[in-house]
Amino acid sequence: MTIEPNVLRRHDRDSPTAVEQAFHTGPLAEAVTTAPDIERRSGLTAQEFAAEYRHPMRPVVLEGHVADWPSVRTWSFDHLAERCGSVHVVVDSYNTEAAREARLGEFVRMLRDNQGDDATPIYLQEWYYQTTAPELAADMPEMDIAQYDFRRNLYGESASTNHQLWLGQRGGVTRLHQDSYSVDVMHAQIVGEKLWYVMAPETELSGTTEADWRKLCEAPETRLMRCVLRPGDVLYLPANWYHRIQLLSDSIGLGRKCLDEQNLPTHIRQRMNELLALLLNPDEVRRNHPELVDVVLMRARSWANRMDLDLSRLRP
Repeated sequence: MTIEPNVLRRHDRDSPTAVEQAFHTGPLAEAVTTAPDIERRSGLTAQEFAAEYRHPMRPVVLEGHVADWPSVRTWSFDHLAERCGSVHVVVDSYNTEAAREARLGEFVRMLRDNQGDDATPIYLQEWYYQTTAPELAADMPEMDIAQYDFRRNLYGESASTNHQLWLGQRGGVTRLHQDSYSVDVMHAQIVGEKLWYVMAPETELSGTTEADWRKLCEAPETRLMRCVLRPGDVLYLPANWYHRIQLLSDSIGLGRKCLDEQNLPTHIRQRMNELLALLLNPDEVRRNHPELVDVVLMRARSWANRMDLDLSRLRP
């Protein structure tokens, strides 16, 4: 089996842990304290945003871009618990040992009770609220800068609005990663503050020694940067940028993915890899990734429907 040469892209148990540890000790921990800030802009039109940042694929923080959203003006954890406290959610879903189902009201009570220096922060990650609490959508209107999302052309309107809410406790961390399928990241901060560290897609890490980390930090292609998102701010991060997020306070944010048409060939290739893996190795995929089977089939059916393909006409 071929081992991924870039440690940052490995998905084994030890590599992500070593990368996270590097943010606490060693050359990377030193480098992030002096990393330059991501550029901050305000008052940009959708056309200016596209010309100055989206087309050249440059990260930017759009200060106060959604400050007029009802969610930014009125939301709190108690507010959400009152509105949709009976909705079922999965807490700490990124940790297979800690993941558990709860009602949103119970989750808010967990946050209130989980205090003290030894408490492990609780996190509700990737809540697809439009499925279980669609009434919240009106408080987060569609952003003018996100209209380029090509996913609606591939999968239909519902797939292009599958945004996620992230609700977490101060100290919570999302480890360094790249989002899959070559999609751009837009994150709107609603409540609290988040510290983001980002690195360019070209960033390479060949090992986890101090020398390897120092080489990464000194390489110009790494482009290590940081920003703090505050309520009303929106971070635009082009496809395949690495990012790590730390909650500086109890926080609520909206994750919004966008597929830029210039990334369409790569996106389709990655999706086709999934489909071919399922077709050529169905037993292995169902055994090792049962949660992905229905998702892959759903996407394939969406493609077929939008291309007016009659799947009943397939012949051996």
